[in-house]
Amino acid sequence: MALELYMEFSRLSVYIGVISDTHDDARAVRAAGEAFRRAGVAAVVHAGDWTSPFSMLKLRRALGEGVPIYTVFGNNDGDRYTAAKRAADAGVEVLGEAGIIVLGGRKIGVYHGTALLLVEAMAKSGMFDVVIYGHTHRVDIRRVNGTLVVNPGEACGCAEEKKTAALLNLNTLEVELLDL
Repeated sequence: MALELYMEFSRLSVYIGVISDTHDDARAVRAAGEAFRRAGVAAVVHAGDWTSPFSMLKLRRALGEGVPIYTVFGNNDGDRYTAAKRAADAGVEVLGEAGIIVLGGRKIGVYHGTALLLVEAMAKSGMFDVVIYGHTHRVDIRRVNGTLVVNPGEACGCAEEKKTAALLNLNTLEVELLDL
């Protein structure tokens, strides 16, 4: 019986929400949080450029309690002191400029992406199952030497005029793009 339960559990999909470049777009933050909640994500990874740290509270409210949120700083996250304070209030773990998290047995590198050379180096390093980044405001989903690279595009829609986020299945390493 225990083996059957384990096998059944291992077939379940474990999703995480992936978002970047929210740039204070409260509607997009709320829409992403609600979509992630409906999908039953195990965690959310934000690849930077919240712009205002108050957006973290908006995502927490839309997502609900109990789901971990991880983030890195982006180049537009200027007030890092207040961001760290608000992150603590919202239950968001700030990883700094870049970070490593392990979710669903997958090692995930997270970086905002201001230096694309570093994104490529992370992908080619063999250290990660997944590399998540943002900054370019363009969707980028590809494999590099077996590493899945994911840029969910921009949640704010301010550059490409398309508001997107993503769901990442940690079991299959498949990505579903979400229109916000």
